[in-house]
Amino acid sequence: MSAPDSKPKESQNEKQTVVVNAKKKQAKLCTGRETYERMNFLYQAATTMSTTHPQLAAYYGKLMKSVGKKAVLRMEPAIKRTLCVRCGVLLNPGITADVQDYRHKKLCYLQVNCTLCGFSKRFYNTKNHRLWMDNPKSIVERMEFA
Repeated sequence: MSAPDSKPKESQNEKQTVVVNAKKKQAKLCTGRETYERMNFLYQAATTMSTTHPQLAAYYGKLMKSVGKKAVLRMEPAIKRTLCVRCGVLLNPGITADVQDYRHKKLCYLQVNCTLCGFSKRFYNTKNHRLWMDNPKSIVERMEFA
């Protein structure tokens, strides 16, 4: 009877090593996963609060930036562009931001003014202007979460 008892223990040990190896692989794939999840939650909270309570949305935006800075993690540039640099509020056109389109001879840009703090941001719109993140050479590795 001792032989059947030893076999399940071996399979249990194998299962435990497989689970441990899977956890190690998951940890290697994304080191700051919990921090990214927290930043995502704060961004979602800022988007829901931006229409009703802009000051609270600004607090969530600043908190999201500080969490990312403390963990030395980078934010997606598309998300960075939606937040005010000075106060951190989510820039919704018509609600928390005024958007103006400027077209001159050679210079075209979109100017976004924050209504909460008054900071203005310019996004250039010329034909030859291309962001580094839109360049295929800039992508080193792409991680997707399940």
